[in-house]
Amino acid sequence: MKQVQQGVASTLASLGKIHEELTEFSRRLLREYNFGSDVELIHQILVEPIGKSVDFTSLHRFTVSIGLDFADCKEIDIAARIRIEESSCAATVAIRADLGEAVGELGEQELALHEEMVDGIQLSAAIGFLGKAVRNLGNLADPLNLDLS
Repeated sequence: MKQVQQGVASTLASLGKIHEELTEFSRRLLREYNFGSDVELIHQILVEPIGKSVDFTSLHRFTVSIGLDFADCKEIDIAARIRIEESSCAATVAIRADLGEAVGELGEQELALHEEMVDGIQLSAAIGFLGKAVRNLGNLADPLNLDLS
């Protein structure tokens, strides 16, 4: 039982480090990109049961107001997610933009700016993948490559 507790503690510590890396990355982006004066940045850790699996997500969301009092806005999510299933894991690191209603006739539109994923591996390999993928984000020359005006 003690080995299981150590495994859980180690997994949570690794996920916590990944969350901190993404927190620093998103703060750096907030300093480097001109989002305007009406922008919010939130950091969340989400744990969601989905059927017989569990999703752990480190979410970092930029909300950029393009209207009065955030009535109309664009969102950019930076997320590291690991889905733990009974016999395998899946891991994804992604930057996605929800352009909201600002895209006009197209309606709401979500755009994947960057994504790395792996499926069907063991937990330790999935966590290793997440760590590497998060470091890869930091090496991107222009991770958001998005016109926010």
